[in-house]
Amino acid sequence: MPDADPLIQIKPTDGEARVFIDCNRKADKPINRNLFGKFTEHLGRNIYNGMWAQILENTSFADWSFFSRIWTPEADHLRDPDIERHRSAYEKGIAYRWLSYGSEDATYLIDWLNPYNAKTSQRITVPGSAAGIRQLIYLPAHRTLGYTVSFYARGQAESIRISLAKTSSGQVLAEADVTGLTDDWSAYTADLQLPADSLERGEEVEFQISLPNRGQVWIDQIFLFPDDHISGFDPDVIRMLKESRLPLLRYPGGNFVSGYHWRDGIGPLERRPVLPNPAWPIIEPNHVGTDEFIDFCRAVGCEPLICVNAGNGTPQEAAEWVEYCNGGTDTPNGALRAEHGHPEPHNIRYWEIGNELYGRWQIGHCTPEEYAERYEAFRAAMLRVDPELLIIANGQSLEWNKPLVERKGKIVRSLSLHTLTGGGARREKDAEAVYLSLMGYIASYDDKLEELQAQAAPHNPDVKIAVTEHQIMCGVPHLPTNATQAESLYLSGALHSAMRQGDLVEMFTHSALVNHGGGLKKEREIVYPAPVHWVSHLYGNLPEATLVHSLTSSPTFTANIKSIMTGSNLPYIDALAAVSDNGLIILAQNRHPTEEIEITCELSNFDPANTAELQTIAGESYMSRNDWHSPNEVAIDTREIPIGGSNFKISLSPHSVNAVMINQA
Repeated sequence: MPDADPLIQIKPTDGEARVFIDCNRKADKPINRNLFGKFTEHLGRNIYNGMWAQILENTSFADWSFFSRIWTPEADHLRDPDIERHRSAYEKGIAYRWLSYGSEDATYLIDWLNPYNAKTSQRITVPGSAAGIRQLIYLPAHRTLGYTVSFYARGQAESIRISLAKTSSGQVLAEADVTGLTDDWSAYTADLQLPADSLERGEEVEFQISLPNRGQVWIDQIFLFPDDHISGFDPDVIRMLKESRLPLLRYPGGNFVSGYHWRDGIGPLERRPVLPNPAWPIIEPNHVGTDEFIDFCRAVGCEPLICVNAGNGTPQEAAEWVEYCNGGTDTPNGALRAEHGHPEPHNIRYWEIGNELYGRWQIGHCTPEEYAERYEAFRAAMLRVDPELLIIANGQSLEWNKPLVERKGKIVRSLSLHTLTGGGARREKDAEAVYLSLMGYIASYDDKLEELQAQAAPHNPDVKIAVTEHQIMCGVPHLPTNATQAESLYLSGALHSAMRQGDLVEMFTHSALVNHGGGLKKEREIVYPAPVHWVSHLYGNLPEATLVHSLTSSPTFTANIKSIMTGSNLPYIDALAAVSDNGLIILAQNRHPTEEIEITCELSNFDPANTAELQTIAGESYMSRNDWHSPNEVAIDTREIPIGGSNFKISLSPHSVNAVMINQA
């Protein structure tokens, strides 16, 4: 029998791949489900036009200055493909993302005087024929035909017309006239119902708001929600996360949180401040704040993790956020939460103090020594409000962690870790070499975790690690990215390491939930899974299981991209096994970019059934991706395979993530 210490081993070999499994030797605890979490941030279309169901952009008619970096030729990765058309509209006095509609005699102004909220509103003046503004949008008509428009307006006009029309033909699909306009700001709503089968899947539509006759109006805070939204969120996103049994969600950043002040995101949506996003060149309407985030978590059935602003925030601000979330109604901020419709405490357990403060790109960037003191101050203030919090420190490298664990080790319960790999490889040309180096990085992930633990152990032997961001960051289409099958292996390999480390890794929140990074994608209001989503789905739906002893021998490869990983004797096969009430589970990935690898499995102290279920996530290539046209290019393929005893062979597809489910005979 092979050496059984440690519980799980992987050894390189020049020969065949083999896995020996002894089902009598078990870990102390079942696999931690918090390893299968996700992360969401106010970045790109992750929240707005992502998980949030509201469809329109720039709903407050903010001035172009909120989007200034999008207008610069240097910011190619941020540029709007319709930027010239929007620039022309802006020169007419129309807010960014909106265009003119109807008669050329109409005039427009982004008005800084007396807006309903924030700094500006959109003025429309029509001297005669019908005119107004429009926005090119997509509707989830595959899911619902009903939509609700709400907005604030003032002015002099008989009516305001709200319309949905086909962009291709101009055919009006639904419209409603709103009357009763006055000189004072008032709220208005309109219901729009599409005819059945009136739109093709993913077909573009114009949302129009116009004056059918002469008049002058000011419009502000305009929202368009599908009628099937769930607490303001996209029901397809919620459904797919529920199906994957998402256990944990980190929020609200990310770089965003280092400039975020939580009070901006509470209270009535239409009265929240509209601000420049502090970290990214986009607008921040503050529509999704603390209470909305908790509503989303409750709808999905996952636990929330909040990262507090330790950049330009203060310990007092963080403590008041804890009180808002967890305090009773007899506390000032608990009473404020109740006033906003949530009388019961949110009872959030996990809190992270700061995001990537080691980075010069971060608001509030500081030295490791400064962070150690900052951590202690934030921790003390937050625990005074709620002593039961489970607090995570902003960790990263050995160099960054050193002052923190040496000076404050006794009060450091958990250290965060971000493994965002590949950004330095964007100029590389050889996609396969980059892929193999990414696989090499993951093959050495156990070493990274063990180094961090060894550094902290003399000061706190029970320290935890929380991997709160993780994704491939190559970001160019000719290389493996977080949208490709490579991300599936990058995540599953890291999860295998986390499982092997027992209690060391307390959580893993993969980046990100929708659009930014891996996970779900949303284009043209169609939600579909990126390949890596199926890893979260597959692992998240595993039955409660406990790891057992396994020894894997694997053929090897070499990694040679310096900005990612260099090394040799790196295993193609990574396998581990677990037992549940239903039988035996073997989780295995084949990292080889192009070749199938057959593994010989030898089971001890387990009598298998004659057949097993093999679930595989692979696709045609490690570069395979899904899109809204073809959402299942990479998915879970499930088939029955013969076993025929305790010694059997399984063929693993190239670049694949696999789960073998074997019942007891």
